[in-house]
Amino acid sequence: MSFSTKIQRYFTTLFITIIQENNSYKLYSRVLKNGKVKKRFDKTFDIKSNDEKLSQDTEDYILSLQEKYNYVYTALLLNSMGQGAIKGTSEEEFEKSSVDPKNVKSIKFKTWSAFVSYIDLNWIKKIYDNVGLDLVYSPFVVLYELLSNYKLKNRPTLYILNLESSVTVAIFKADTLYFGAFYNIRKDDILSDSIGVDDWENEEEESAVENLAALDESEEQEEEFSNLDDLSELDVLDNELDDEEFSDIKDETSEDFSSDSSMDDVDIDDIELYGRDLEIYKFLNKALKEYYKNDIFQSDFVEEAIIFDGYGMTQEMMDSIENDLLLDLGMHKIDVAEVVCDLSVRDIYG
Repeated sequence: MSFSTKIQRYFTTLFITIIQENNSYKLYSRVLKNGKVKKRFDKTFDIKSNDEKLSQDTEDYILSLQEKYNYVYTALLLNSMGQGAIKGTSEEEFEKSSVDPKNVKSIKFKTWSAFVSYIDLNWIKKIYDNVGLDLVYSPFVVLYELLSNYKLKNRPTLYILNLESSVTVAIFKADTLYFGAFYNIRKDDILSDSIGVDDWENEEEESAVENLAALDESEEQEEEFSNLDDLSELDVLDNELDDEEFSDIKDETSEDFSSDSSMDDVDIDDIELYGRDLEIYKFLNKALKEYYKNDIFQSDFVEEAIIFDGYGMTQEMMDSIENDLLLDLGMHKIDVAEVVCDLSVRDIYG
């Protein structure tokens, strides 16, 4: 920690955490002074367009906070598709996983690495250029932080970070990563997949695990994200849904997730809930198949899954994970904005 940072601890400092969901920016803020929390507050802004820029009201709000406080740190949870995690830290191990190490920014732990493409980092820089970002966190780093708060299991265990717009999975044995995959849940896909899919296991779709580590190749070497000197400083990349019963879903097999039964009497929220669980189940099923069948993974048998739930999951969905995927299931409720803010404070103050 630098001398100036040590001094800052004694002054009022604001930490802003940005969680971008499908249709909104969720901003959580925490004010600290002398190491004590003086205030917490949050605000949500709708995403009003598909333009690659921050909405004006969101930008104005962040800038107003930056003017109000002398010391401000802004952190973002990364939710773009050009990211992942692999076992190993060397260039050879990146290439073995079909990742060009020259095209990604990575943070290396003892036995594994999380990465994001320079393309994605520069896209983020463009969106948040006017407000600036001090820290960008990979969901894999957030997931690792969460599981590290519990006693690490000395057997392969599937860990799931369930957020509104994404699902991150990682298989760890102790602190060694065996497998990692990220899936962005788009609301439009949820609605379209909820209706008229007769055999979703064989449905053609774009999947985050078809080529888990693949990135869009680029001949142009992008310059590094100027606000991020070291991904370790991210540690950088480092609502809850009501439990509603699915009247149209049976319990026995995964095929019972098909849409054979009528959904005429189900409202739009029920359809989205049904579709979201369907998407998550498909992703978990496909990820496990990739883990067991792909020779690049050390495919030791997984018997247990731990969900860190930041959004909500129905009991029917949890039952299907246990019964169809044959996994003992544990659940921990989390507030991901609080977790990311905790990481920010730790990374700034040490």
